Amino acid sequence: MTERFATVLLPVKKGLHVLRYVSATDMMRPPRILVLGKPGAAEGIEMLFSPDVSEQVLSRFDDCVAIRASQPATLMVTSIADPLCVSTDVELKLEPIGRPEVRPPAAANQQAPAEAAISSGRFILEGHLNKQGDARAGASGWLGSVGGDDRLEAFSLSWIESIKGVRLSYGCEMPGRGRHMARVPGQMVGTKGQATPITRVFFELNGSQADGYEFVATAVFKGMPARTVTGRTVEIAGPTGHEALTGLRVDLKPREAAALAEPAPETEAAPPAASPEPVPARGRVRVFRAANIAR
Repeated sequence: MTERFATVLLPVKKGLHVLRYVSATDMMRPPRILVLGKPGAAEGIEMLFSPDVSEQVLSRFDDCVAIRASQPATLMVTSIADPLCVSTDVELKLEPIGRPEVRPPAAANQQAPAEAAISSGRFILEGHLNKQGDARAGASGWLGSVGGDDRLEAFSLSWIESIKGVRLSYGCEMPGRGRHMARVPGQMVGTKGQATPITRVFFELNGSQADGYEFVATAVFKGMPARTVTGRTVEIAGPTGHEALTGLRVDLKPREAAALAEPAPETEAAPPAASPEPVPARGRVRVFRAANIAR
């Protein structure tokens, strides 16, 4: 077995910035992060690494590099995972330092331009459909479909923006195979290409701050309407427990203050509209995944 690599190109605006190693899918054996200027697009960049960082490699959480860009440039950020590491997926945070960009005030009858839309929610949801292959939830949040017949045979859930004091666990149940739990966020549960349906899904939040949040999970089982359940612990199956999973959507929301003292009951919801939902703007946390190979 050899090391695995995933490289992305990171545009950097003119100014001062800090790039910090925040988290990783595999918290036990996190990848190392190599930060270099892209050949031909790194003119005007100066980098100053943390005192304990050697060879321009961020190896521990909170390792960081200060970046001074005298003009717009591009960095090459490479995640290096050893053979025993579960995933090359990491979270890095790029923050500007100094004065914020000053924009002219909008006219009274003119709306400010909308910010660019990216993935909604706090999770990246990926999986495998029996006839379509590997897939990722889009802006609407759906993995699979509301009315389709293609079975969702495997899925994984990982943070876009992790929350301090909140741990994520999830899994599924399959006929003849029992329950399959993810060891770390981002690990795939289920099977691929074995014609084994998923008949039950479950999600749980743990940690010192977990009481402040709850899942909003919607699952569709073949021939059945969508079912939405909210709570810190969520478990969803079809009416008989034998129906195959065809669609899944999972998000997280803060619990209302009144709900912190008493668990919220499960709620049923009608199937969501097929058109994509509006996507909220996000912060500057960037999730670098193995699929994002430099082009």
